[in-house]
Amino acid sequence: MGERKRGAATYASVWLTPPARQPGPPGLSRDRIVRTAVELLDTEGLQAVSMRRVAAQLGAGHMSLYWHVTTKGALLELALDEAFGEVVAPPDDLRWDEQLRALAGSLRAVFARHRWAARLIGEYLNIGPNALRMTDTALRVVSGSGLAPDQTDSAAALVLEYVCGFATAETRMIDDAASAERNGEQSADEGFAEVSDAVRSGFTEFASLRELASRDIGTATEIRDRNFAFGLQCIIAGLKALADTRETPA
Repeated sequence: MGERKRGAATYASVWLTPPARQPGPPGLSRDRIVRTAVELLDTEGLQAVSMRRVAAQLGAGHMSLYWHVTTKGALLELALDEAFGEVVAPPDDLRWDEQLRALAGSLRAVFARHRWAARLIGEYLNIGPNALRMTDTALRVVSGSGLAPDQTDSAAALVLEYVCGFATAETRMIDDAASAERNGEQSADEGFAEVSDAVRSGFTEFASLRELASRDIGTATEIRDRNFAFGLQCIIAGLKALADTRETPA
């Protein structure tokens, strides 16, 4: 119970594994270890983080971490839930669709601050207290839409999965652009301008793309923001339309 297959290995979710019964060495705690891991993930990325690296950052022996976190996988699972703890619940006095936009925007902002987090989606069960609180908030918000009770869980999942999917692509593009700039290559906007020029002048068979490239559609960041907002608008419009089709009692 609580175990999932990950490639050829099997691991147990940290949230379904009983915590250690004996206290570890003084000066360390699971919360402190996780916060340090999040800081390293933010500054150096997934590839740079290991139990030994986190221990060195804490000035501790790496074996001392295992009193509190049994594996690197468990540490990443904890770090992901720590990031979800930054998702802000929307004010109750807003309309349900405004609350949903606010919740989605807050989750997207979390992925922007912690770009490693989107790459961990699907790797873990996401049943930590912060992830569950976020899901509970989404369910509460969607329940005000007028959808049938048996549709609200799918609607909440649709919105959260949309944000996670969008952020997965977005953060990868941002990371690639940042890496290119560090290596003295083009910025994201310079690269986008070059592609637009190529489409306008060279790809004559793609008339719709050439027409799009001829317009001033903004920077790469502006386009992502616009696409995110439009996709969310379509989801909300669809939920409203679905709610309107519910049969009214006789």
